[in-house]
Amino acid sequence: MKLIRILAAALLAVMMIAPFLINTASAAGTYRISCKNDAYGFQLGSDYTQVAYVYDANAAKNVTGVNGGTYLIGSDYNEAYVGNDCLYAGAADTNGTAVVAGDVARLAINAIVGAVSNRIDMAYAAQNSGASATGLSFTTQGDGFSMSANKIVGGLSFWADYGDSSIENTQTYTSVRIDSMRFDGDASSYSIGVDKTFGKALVGLVVSSLNTDITTTFNTGTYKQDVDTYGVYLAYKTSVIQLDLGMGQGDSSITTTRIDIGNDSTINGKTTADISYSHARISANFSRGRFTLVPSASYRQMDMDIAAFTDDRANEGLTVSGDGFLFNAAESASAATTLVDDDSIAARSVSTETMSVGVKLQANLGKLVPYLDFSYNSEDTTRGAYKVEANTDGNDAETAATNYSSSTNIGGGVDFMLGSHITGGVRAGKVTGRDDWEESYMAGSLSIGF
Repeated sequence: MKLIRILAAALLAVMMIAPFLINTASAAGTYRISCKNDAYGFQLGSDYTQVAYVYDANAAKNVTGVNGGTYLIGSDYNEAYVGNDCLYAGAADTNGTAVVAGDVARLAINAIVGAVSNRIDMAYAAQNSGASATGLSFTTQGDGFSMSANKIVGGLSFWADYGDSSIENTQTYTSVRIDSMRFDGDASSYSIGVDKTFGKALVGLVVSSLNTDITTTFNTGTYKQDVDTYGVYLAYKTSVIQLDLGMGQGDSSITTTRIDIGNDSTINGKTTADISYSHARISANFSRGRFTLVPSASYRQMDMDIAAFTDDRANEGLTVSGDGFLFNAAESASAATTLVDDDSIAARSVSTETMSVGVKLQANLGKLVPYLDFSYNSEDTTRGAYKVEANTDGNDAETAATNYSSSTNIGGGVDFMLGSHITGGVRAGKVTGRDDWEESYMAGSLSIGF
């Protein structure tokens, strides 16, 4: 008997919870009809954009087609359901390129500049340490460690760099009816290059790649972008002052998904982008004993031109679930097919510019070289742009897209040397003070001499 009572109580609990689970699963599209359905979509004009009748299964139907119920719009078989979510969605009905692309451009240029700057510092540090023979050299100057195979062919050196970042826009998200640009994800990058020294000058080529995998909470979707670039860099160093600059170009592929908040189907988008970038830096080295202080100022920018494309919405069947009279598309031969309009996404250009001033402190402890790095960054990055809501919901608390302006970067690491042919290092850091933003990064590598 006790077992029977337990089973009965469990069954009752499941029956009570199940309706809530069902409602939650379909909350974004309770009435199961696309926001861009040809039969029931925006083409209905003011009826669609000015009135939002909620479907009531208990309301009396008027089978003559005259608007006499609480869930019909128009008359003479122009009935249609209007979803509040479709009417009031701005950010929730926006493709991810309009919101995320500017931040991806910032991540890409930071990855490229970080890799090239580290390599330039290592190249000059190797020269200063007297490392001129073939093979890998370990240094105690500059950021990171020597990731190079020096003077392999014709005085050329080859190098590589890898990094990984975790990012998040932390704006509050409550529902599809209140704008937000909340998203989070990861970005990984690698760069490989070749360069050669000419006295105090260094000239090189670099190929870089950034891959992002982002969850876009604001539109219940995903955003994936691969950025591939190639460029040149030039550096010159005196006894104290070091100057370097670079420029390049490339292309990018972008894949997005989001949810049709009318019927919960997935909307797929795919496009490409052309990219150009440039950067410059000036720094100084002041050494006393084992310690070196390196103040610096730098500038970096990237432009990204995104091509126009189409967001593909899935077509719906002849009958949309719900009240049969209201949603049956086969009432006439002309309405026998319920197609859904795709979204045309216009071309868009985004850019990011950052001015930085910073200082680095490092200590030469022999085979270990720990260091701390701090910088203040002033930036101008294209902010997100939401789709305009079809109708106002009277909410005065709509969240504006984040307008990034400044941040600080705090990081550090340690380089190490194991024997005469194995060198490596680990480094990590965090970006703070950037509005609605959390970012952390870390990297590590190992080089083997030959």
